[in-house]
Amino acid sequence: MKATSLTTLAVLAALLPMSPSFAQEDEKAPGIDPVQLSDTDASVSETEEEATADAGDDSDCMEPVDPVVSLSYGSRYTEDSETRSDFDEDANAAVNAALAPVDDFISDLTRESNRALTRSGDRGVAAAECLYERLAPWAEADALSELTTMNANISAPSRFGGIAFAYSNALAVAEPSEEQQTVIEGWLEDRAKATMAYFDEEAPPRASRNNLRQWAAMGVTRIGLTTGDEELVEWGRETVEYTACMVEEDGALPLEMERGDLALHYQMHAVQALAVTAALLAEDDPEIFDACDGAIKRAVDYTLDGFDNPERIEARTGREQKIDETPENFEMAWAVAYLRYQDDPALEKRIADIDNLSNSKLGGDQRLIW
Repeated sequence: MKATSLTTLAVLAALLPMSPSFAQEDEKAPGIDPVQLSDTDASVSETEEEATADAGDDSDCMEPVDPVVSLSYGSRYTEDSETRSDFDEDANAAVNAALAPVDDFISDLTRESNRALTRSGDRGVAAAECLYERLAPWAEADALSELTTMNANISAPSRFGGIAFAYSNALAVAEPSEEQQTVIEGWLEDRAKATMAYFDEEAPPRASRNNLRQWAAMGVTRIGLTTGDEELVEWGRETVEYTACMVEEDGALPLEMERGDLALHYQMHAVQALAVTAALLAEDDPEIFDACDGAIKRAVDYTLDGFDNPERIEARTGREQKIDETPENFEMAWAVAYLRYQDDPALEKRIADIDNLSNSKLGGDQRLIW
Protein backbone atom coordinates (compact mmCIF):
# COMPACT_ATOMS: atom_id res chain seq x y z
CA MET A 1 0.00 0.00 0.00
CA LYS A 2 1.16 3.52 -0.68
CA ALA A 3 2.51 5.32 2.36
CA THR A 4 0.15 7.80 3.91
CA SER A 5 1.13 11.39 3.25
CA LEU A 6 -1.07 13.57 5.43
CA THR A 7 -1.14 17.30 5.08
CA THR A 8 0.64 19.29 7.76
CA LEU A 9 -2.65 20.65 9.00
CA ALA A 10 -4.19 17.19 9.28
CA VAL A 11 -1.23 16.04 11.35
CA LEU A 12 -1.55 19.08 13.61
CA ALA A 13 -5.28 18.48 13.96
CA ALA A 14 -4.55 14.94 15.09
CA LEU A 15 -2.46 16.31 17.92
CA LEU A 16 -5.08 18.73 19.20
CA PRO A 17 -6.75 17.76 22.49
CA MET A 18 -10.34 16.77 22.09
CA SER A 19 -12.68 18.51 24.50
CA PRO A 20 -16.09 20.17 24.39
CA SER A 21 -14.37 23.53 24.12
CA PHE A 22 -13.62 22.84 20.46
CA ALA A 23 -16.46 23.84 18.17
CA GLN A 24 -18.03 20.89 16.43
CA GLU A 25 -20.72 21.18 13.84
CA ASP A 26 -22.17 18.32 11.89
CA GLU A 27 -24.93 17.74 9.44
CA LYS A 28 -27.87 15.52 10.10
CA ALA A 29 -27.91 14.43 6.49
CA PRO A 30 -31.45 14.21 5.09
CA GLY A 31 -32.42 10.61 4.54
CA ILE A 32 -29.65 9.34 6.81
CA ASP A 33 -30.75 10.00 10.37
CA PRO A 34 -32.64 7.04 11.88
CA VAL A 35 -34.13 9.40 14.47
CA GLN A 36 -36.37 10.90 11.76
CA LEU A 37 -36.59 14.26 13.48
CA SER A 38 -38.07 16.11 10.54
CA ASP A 39 -40.48 15.65 7.68
CA THR A 40 -37.63 16.40 5.28
CA ASP A 41 -35.68 13.38 6.47
CA ALA A 42 -38.63 11.07 5.97
CA SER A 43 -39.43 12.43 2.52
CA VAL A 44 -35.86 12.23 1.28
CA SER A 45 -35.54 8.69 2.55
CA GLU A 46 -38.71 7.82 0.70
CA THR A 47 -37.44 9.52 -2.44
CA GLU A 48 -34.21 7.55 -2.32
CA GLU A 49 -36.10 4.30 -2.08
CA GLU A 50 -38.13 5.39 -5.10
CA ALA A 51 -35.01 6.38 -7.04
CA THR A 52 -35.07 3.24 -9.16
CA ALA A 53 -38.64 2.01 -8.67
CA ASP A 54 -39.76 3.72 -11.87
CA ALA A 55 -36.55 3.09 -13.79
CA GLY A 56 -38.45 1.20 -16.45
CA ASP A 57 -41.25 3.66 -17.18
CA ASP A 58 -41.46 6.03 -20.11
CA SER A 59 -41.74 9.31 -18.23
CA ASP A 60 -40.13 12.36 -19.74
CA CYS A 61 -36.86 13.96 -18.75
CA MET A 62 -36.75 15.41 -15.26
CA GLU A 63 -37.86 19.00 -14.93
CA PRO A 64 -35.09 21.63 -14.95
CA VAL A 65 -34.13 22.98 -11.54
CA ASP A 66 -32.78 26.47 -10.99
CA PRO A 67 -29.16 26.28 -9.83
CA VAL A 68 -28.51 26.89 -6.15
CA VAL A 69 -25.36 28.99 -6.00
CA SER A 70 -25.30 30.10 -2.36
CA LEU A 71 -25.88 28.23 0.89
CA SER A 72 -25.86 29.94 4.26
CA TYR A 73 -27.19 28.47 7.49
CA GLY A 74 -26.17 27.85 11.05
CA SER A 75 -26.04 24.82 13.29
CA ARG A 76 -28.79 22.26 13.73
CA TYR A 77 -27.93 21.88 17.40
CA THR A 78 -28.78 23.76 20.55
CA GLU A 79 -26.04 26.09 21.72
CA ASP A 80 -25.47 24.15 24.94
CA SER A 81 -25.17 20.71 23.27
CA GLU A 82 -21.57 19.74 23.99
CA THR A 83 -21.92 16.40 22.20
CA ARG A 84 -23.68 18.00 19.22
CA SER A 85 -26.56 15.56 19.56
CA ASP A 86 -29.38 17.81 20.83
CA PHE A 87 -31.28 19.34 17.93
CA ASP A 88 -32.87 22.75 17.90
CA GLU A 89 -36.15 22.10 16.09
CA ASP A 90 -36.37 25.50 14.42
CA ALA A 91 -32.72 25.53 13.38
CA ASN A 92 -32.93 21.96 12.12
CA ALA A 93 -35.99 22.84 10.03
CA ALA A 94 -34.18 25.88 8.58
CA VAL A 95 -31.21 23.76 7.49
CA ASN A 96 -33.49 21.15 5.94
CA ALA A 97 -35.35 23.88 4.05
CA ALA A 98 -32.11 25.35 2.70
CA LEU A 99 -30.83 21.98 1.52
CA ALA A 100 -34.12 20.63 0.18
CA PRO A 101 -33.80 22.07 -3.37
CA VAL A 102 -30.28 20.66 -3.65
CA ASP A 103 -31.24 17.25 -2.30
CA ASP A 104 -34.32 17.07 -4.50
CA PHE A 105 -32.17 17.91 -7.54
CA ILE A 106 -29.69 15.16 -6.62
CA SER A 107 -32.53 12.65 -6.21
CA ASP A 108 -33.82 13.60 -9.68
CA LEU A 109 -30.34 13.26 -11.21
CA THR A 110 -29.89 9.90 -9.52
CA ARG A 111 -33.21 8.69 -10.87
CA GLU A 112 -32.22 9.71 -14.41
CA SER A 113 -28.82 8.04 -14.04
CA ASN A 114 -30.43 4.80 -12.88
CA ARG A 115 -32.86 4.95 -15.78
CA ALA A 116 -29.87 5.30 -18.08
CA LEU A 117 -28.36 2.13 -16.59
CA THR A 118 -31.55 0.06 -16.79
CA ARG A 119 -33.25 1.20 -19.98
CA SER A 120 -32.18 -0.41 -23.23
CA GLY A 121 -30.91 1.21 -26.39
CA ASP A 122 -31.97 4.72 -27.23
CA ARG A 123 -34.09 5.01 -24.09
CA GLY A 124 -31.04 4.61 -21.86
CA VAL A 125 -29.09 7.09 -23.95
CA ALA A 126 -31.97 9.57 -23.71
CA ALA A 127 -31.91 9.36 -19.91
CA ALA A 128 -28.15 10.01 -19.85
CA GLU A 129 -28.53 12.96 -22.21
CA CYS A 130 -31.34 14.31 -20.05
CA LEU A 131 -29.01 14.25 -17.06
CA TYR A 132 -26.33 16.19 -18.93
CA GLU A 133 -28.86 18.78 -20.10
CA ARG A 134 -30.11 19.36 -16.56
CA LEU A 135 -26.70 19.31 -14.88
CA ALA A 136 -24.86 21.61 -17.29
CA PRO A 137 -26.75 24.77 -16.18
CA TRP A 138 -25.69 24.10 -12.59
CA ALA A 139 -22.10 23.82 -13.70
CA GLU A 140 -22.35 26.95 -15.85
CA ALA A 141 -23.77 28.87 -12.88
CA ASP A 142 -20.98 27.59 -10.62
CA ALA A 143 -23.61 26.14 -8.30
CA LEU A 144 -22.81 25.65 -4.60
CA SER A 145 -19.76 27.87 -4.91
CA GLU A 146 -20.85 30.50 -2.37
CA LEU A 147 -20.79 28.61 0.91
CA THR A 148 -20.84 31.47 3.34
CA THR A 149 -21.01 29.62 6.67
CA MET A 150 -19.03 26.83 8.25
CA ASN A 151 -22.08 24.59 8.30
CA ALA A 152 -22.64 25.06 4.58
CA ASN A 153 -19.01 24.20 3.86
CA ILE A 154 -19.10 20.96 5.82
CA SER A 155 -22.47 19.74 4.50
CA ALA A 156 -22.09 20.53 0.79
CA PRO A 157 -19.38 17.95 -0.07
CA SER A 158 -21.69 14.95 0.30
CA ARG A 159 -23.94 16.67 -2.25
CA PHE A 160 -21.04 17.05 -4.70
CA GLY A 161 -20.46 13.33 -4.25
CA GLY A 162 -24.08 12.50 -5.05
CA ILE A 163 -23.92 14.61 -8.21
CA ALA A 164 -20.61 13.03 -9.24
CA PHE A 165 -21.97 9.50 -8.80
CA ALA A 166 -25.01 10.30 -10.94
CA TYR A 167 -22.80 11.85 -13.63
CA SER A 168 -20.49 8.82 -13.57
CA ASN A 169 -23.46 6.49 -13.99
CA ALA A 170 -24.56 8.36 -17.10
CA LEU A 171 -21.06 8.24 -18.59
CA ALA A 172 -21.29 4.46 -18.66
CA VAL A 173 -24.17 4.77 -21.13
CA ALA A 174 -23.55 7.81 -23.34
CA GLU A 175 -21.01 10.58 -23.73
CA PRO A 176 -21.94 14.22 -23.13
CA SER A 177 -21.12 16.80 -25.71
CA GLU A 178 -17.62 18.21 -25.55
CA GLU A 179 -19.01 21.49 -24.23
CA GLN A 180 -21.07 19.73 -21.56
CA GLN A 181 -18.15 17.58 -20.46
CA THR A 182 -15.81 20.55 -20.19
CA VAL A 183 -18.15 22.67 -18.10
CA ILE A 184 -19.46 19.85 -15.87
CA GLU A 185 -16.11 18.26 -15.11
CA GLY A 186 -14.40 21.62 -14.69
CA TRP A 187 -17.04 22.63 -12.17
CA LEU A 188 -16.83 19.35 -10.27
CA GLU A 189 -13.05 19.62 -10.04
CA ASP A 190 -13.27 23.20 -8.78
CA ARG A 191 -15.75 22.17 -6.09
CA ALA A 192 -13.56 19.20 -5.12
CA LYS A 193 -10.46 21.36 -4.75
CA ALA A 194 -12.39 23.92 -2.70
CA THR A 195 -13.55 21.06 -0.46
CA MET A 196 -10.00 19.83 0.02
CA ALA A 197 -8.77 23.30 0.91
CA TYR A 198 -11.57 23.87 3.39
CA PHE A 199 -11.10 20.60 5.26
CA ASP A 200 -7.31 20.95 5.31
CA GLU A 201 -7.16 24.61 6.26
CA GLU A 202 -10.39 25.92 7.79
CA ALA A 203 -12.66 23.19 9.14
CA PRO A 204 -12.98 22.90 12.95
CA PRO A 205 -10.70 20.27 14.55
CA ARG A 206 -13.31 17.55 14.86
CA ALA A 207 -15.09 18.21 11.56
CA SER A 208 -11.75 18.07 9.75
CA ARG A 209 -11.38 14.44 10.82
CA ASN A 210 -14.78 12.93 11.56
CA ASN A 211 -17.63 11.58 9.41
CA LEU A 212 -17.82 14.87 7.52
CA ARG A 213 -14.32 14.40 6.15
CA GLN A 214 -15.13 10.83 5.19
CA TRP A 215 -18.09 12.04 3.11
CA ALA A 216 -15.98 14.84 1.65
CA ALA A 217 -13.31 12.32 0.70
CA MET A 218 -15.84 10.07 -0.99
CA GLY A 219 -17.10 12.91 -3.18
CA VAL A 220 -13.60 14.14 -4.00
CA THR A 221 -12.49 10.60 -4.86
CA ARG A 222 -15.48 9.97 -7.13
CA ILE A 223 -14.78 13.23 -8.94
CA GLY A 224 -11.07 12.48 -9.27
CA LEU A 225 -11.67 9.03 -10.72
CA THR A 226 -14.18 10.45 -13.19
CA THR A 227 -11.97 13.28 -14.40
CA GLY A 228 -8.63 11.48 -14.07
CA ASP A 229 -7.27 13.94 -11.50
CA GLU A 230 -4.82 11.96 -9.38
CA GLU A 231 -4.46 14.79 -6.84
CA LEU A 232 -8.10 14.35 -5.88
CA VAL A 233 -7.82 10.57 -5.75
CA GLU A 234 -4.75 10.78 -3.54
CA TRP A 235 -6.55 13.07 -1.09
CA GLY A 236 -9.28 10.47 -0.82
CA ARG A 237 -6.72 7.72 -0.27
CA GLU A 238 -4.97 9.71 2.46
CA THR A 239 -8.28 10.25 4.22
CA VAL A 240 -9.19 6.55 4.08
CA GLU A 241 -5.81 5.51 5.49
CA TYR A 242 -5.86 8.24 8.13
CA THR A 243 -9.39 7.35 9.21
CA ALA A 244 -8.56 3.64 9.31
CA CYS A 245 -5.69 4.38 11.65
CA MET A 246 -8.06 6.21 14.01
CA VAL A 247 -10.25 3.11 14.39
CA GLU A 248 -9.81 1.62 17.83
CA GLU A 249 -9.10 -2.04 18.48
CA ASP A 250 -12.77 -2.85 19.02
CA GLY A 251 -13.79 -1.01 15.83
CA ALA A 252 -15.05 2.25 17.33
CA LEU A 253 -14.35 5.59 15.70
CA PRO A 254 -13.49 7.74 18.72
CA LEU A 255 -14.78 11.04 17.36
CA GLU A 256 -18.17 9.51 16.64
CA MET A 257 -18.30 7.96 20.11
CA GLU A 258 -18.30 11.50 21.54
CA ARG A 259 -21.73 12.14 20.04
CA GLY A 260 -23.86 11.06 23.00
CA ASP A 261 -27.11 9.35 22.05
CA LEU A 262 -26.27 9.70 18.35
CA ALA A 263 -22.88 7.97 18.62
CA LEU A 264 -23.98 4.84 16.76
CA HIS A 265 -25.80 6.92 14.16
CA TYR A 266 -22.66 8.89 13.37
CA GLN A 267 -20.47 5.77 13.49
CA MET A 268 -22.75 4.31 10.82
CA HIS A 269 -22.68 7.59 8.89
CA ALA A 270 -18.87 7.55 8.84
CA VAL A 271 -18.63 3.87 7.92
CA GLN A 272 -20.93 4.30 4.92
CA ALA A 273 -18.60 6.81 3.30
CA LEU A 274 -15.40 5.10 4.46
CA ALA A 275 -16.41 1.76 2.96
CA VAL A 276 -17.54 3.22 -0.37
CA THR A 277 -14.43 5.38 -0.75
CA ALA A 278 -12.23 2.36 -0.08
CA ALA A 279 -14.19 0.40 -2.68
CA LEU A 280 -13.70 3.19 -5.23
CA LEU A 281 -9.96 3.03 -4.61
CA ALA A 282 -9.72 -0.76 -4.44
CA GLU A 283 -9.78 -1.29 -8.20
CA ASP A 284 -6.29 0.25 -8.44
CA ASP A 285 -5.25 -0.29 -4.81
CA PRO A 286 -6.62 -3.67 -3.70
CA GLU A 287 -4.77 -3.47 -0.38
CA ILE A 288 -6.61 -0.36 0.75
CA PHE A 289 -8.92 -2.45 2.96
CA ASP A 290 -5.85 -3.76 4.81
CA ALA A 291 -4.94 -0.29 6.11
CA CYS A 292 -4.00 -0.30 9.80
CA ASP A 293 -4.44 -4.05 10.26
CA GLY A 294 -7.84 -4.30 8.61
CA ALA A 295 -9.36 -1.44 10.56
CA ILE A 296 -12.17 -0.82 8.07
CA LYS A 297 -13.56 -4.31 8.67
CA ARG A 298 -13.32 -3.76 12.43
CA ALA A 299 -15.29 -0.53 12.07
CA VAL A 300 -17.94 -2.27 9.95
CA ASP A 301 -18.30 -5.14 12.41
CA TYR A 302 -18.51 -2.79 15.41
CA THR A 303 -21.17 -0.69 13.71
CA LEU A 304 -23.44 -3.57 12.76
CA ASP A 305 -22.99 -5.20 16.16
CA GLY A 306 -24.07 -1.89 17.66
CA PHE A 307 -27.54 -2.27 16.13
CA ASP A 308 -27.77 -5.84 17.40
CA ASN A 309 -26.24 -5.09 20.80
CA PRO A 310 -26.45 -1.35 21.51
CA GLU A 311 -25.62 -1.92 25.17
CA ARG A 312 -21.89 -1.84 24.45
CA ILE A 313 -22.06 1.63 22.92
CA GLU A 314 -24.52 2.81 25.55
CA ALA A 315 -22.09 1.72 28.27
CA ARG A 316 -19.35 3.71 26.60
CA THR A 317 -21.38 6.86 25.99
CA GLY A 318 -23.60 6.72 29.04
CA ARG A 319 -26.57 7.46 26.76
CA GLU A 320 -29.29 5.28 25.29
CA GLN A 321 -28.83 5.33 21.53
CA LYS A 322 -31.45 6.89 19.24
CA ILE A 323 -31.66 4.11 16.68
CA ASP A 324 -34.16 1.85 15.01
CA GLU A 325 -33.90 -1.87 15.71
CA THR A 326 -32.32 -2.34 12.30
CA PRO A 327 -30.71 0.16 9.92
CA GLU A 328 -32.89 1.65 7.21
CA ASN A 329 -32.40 0.09 3.76
CA PHE A 330 -30.64 3.15 2.39
CA GLU A 331 -28.28 3.11 5.37
CA MET A 332 -27.14 -0.35 4.25
CA ALA A 333 -26.63 0.55 0.58
CA TRP A 334 -22.86 0.89 1.06
CA ALA A 335 -22.65 -2.85 1.80
CA VAL A 336 -22.86 -3.70 -1.90
CA ALA A 337 -19.62 -1.84 -2.65
CA TYR A 338 -17.95 -3.22 0.46
CA LEU A 339 -18.84 -6.82 -0.39
CA ARG A 340 -17.37 -6.50 -3.86
CA TYR A 341 -13.94 -6.44 -2.23
CA GLN A 342 -14.50 -8.03 1.19
CA ASP A 343 -15.65 -11.52 2.10
CA ASP A 344 -18.30 -11.16 4.80
CA PRO A 345 -20.94 -13.95 4.81
CA ALA A 346 -22.78 -12.42 7.77
CA LEU A 347 -23.18 -9.10 5.97
CA GLU A 348 -24.21 -10.85 2.76
CA LYS A 349 -26.94 -12.64 4.71
CA ARG A 350 -27.99 -9.38 6.35
CA ILE A 351 -28.72 -7.65 3.04
CA ALA A 352 -29.86 -10.69 1.04
CA ASP A 353 -33.55 -9.99 1.53
CA ILE A 354 -33.36 -6.23 1.00
CA ASP A 355 -34.80 -5.58 -2.44
CA ASN A 356 -33.80 -1.95 -2.71
CA LEU A 357 -30.32 -0.90 -1.61
CA SER A 358 -30.45 2.65 -2.91
CA ASN A 359 -29.04 5.94 -1.65
CA SER A 360 -29.02 9.07 -3.78
CA LYS A 361 -25.75 10.27 -2.25
CA LEU A 362 -24.11 7.05 -3.49
CA GLY A 363 -25.54 7.05 -7.00
CA GLY A 364 -28.85 5.31 -6.37
CA ASP A 365 -29.31 1.56 -6.71
CA GLN A 366 -25.98 0.12 -5.63
CA ARG A 367 -26.56 -3.22 -7.32
CA LEU A 368 -26.62 -1.39 -10.65
CA ILE A 369 -23.26 0.24 -9.94
CA TRP A 370 -21.24 -2.46 -8.21
